[in-house]
Amino acid sequence: MGRPRTLALLAALTLEGCAWLSHTPGSRGRPAAGWIAHAERLPDTGRGWRVLRDDARGGQHWGTARIVSMVRQVARATAPSREVVPLVVGDISAVRGGQVPHHASHRAGRDVDLLFFARDGVSNASVLTPEFVRYDLNGNSVAWPTPLRFDTPRNWDLVESVVRAEGVGVTRIFVATWIERLLVENARARARPAWVIDRAEQLMHQPGDSAPHDDHFHVRVLCTPDERTVGCVDGGPRWPWLDKDHDKGDSLSADDATLLAAME
Repeated sequence: MGRPRTLALLAALTLEGCAWLSHTPGSRGRPAAGWIAHAERLPDTGRGWRVLRDDARGGQHWGTARIVSMVRQVARATAPSREVVPLVVGDISAVRGGQVPHHASHRAGRDVDLLFFARDGVSNASVLTPEFVRYDLNGNSVAWPTPLRFDTPRNWDLVESVVRAEGVGVTRIFVATWIERLLVENARARARPAWVIDRAEQLMHQPGDSAPHDDHFHVRVLCTPDERTVGCVDGGPRWPWLDKDHDKGDSLSADDATLLAAME
């Protein structure tokens, strides 16, 4: 095969491969250096949730099918009726991913911020979470104009629902160490299932490259097998239970041989 013909064939394969990559839905790259193809949008409101900021106020609510499914599942579990104060959801990613304001990650459609459930510091009534409110090691709001309390039982229920979410492959729940301690103590006092507590303790983690997450949960999910073949990189631990519960047979890597085989 002559050089011109070889170059033409390589160019054609490259163009075809790029088109295939861009038309396959899902996440690409790492959480802090990636993008999304054909993202799914989480509506501003739904059964058990509402977003903190709509599009006009700079909200970013585009993500993979997995992350949107996870939000829907945990919202239904923690706010099963209209009479219950809903879960407030922060940013996921921009419509095509990439850098978004105020976040080092949230670039590949696999991260979402879930704000803490709160109670009024005086009446103890459940209140809609107004913003990213920080809490100290006793569960009291920090530097907030009206005193709020960290709703420990309900926030544990949120963590438990994330652990139990089906088919989404949660790999991290980023949260401050003292918040994790409050949650685990509450779970043990309420005799929650030991396996759920054990998984939650492994999933919860205070990030080392940013401020302690004492005002929200930051949840991250794994790539799907199909996403890995087009360049998605997990950027987190592969917990042993995920292969059985969520990613059965998901052992493909995004190396050159796998990518070429998929293109063929």
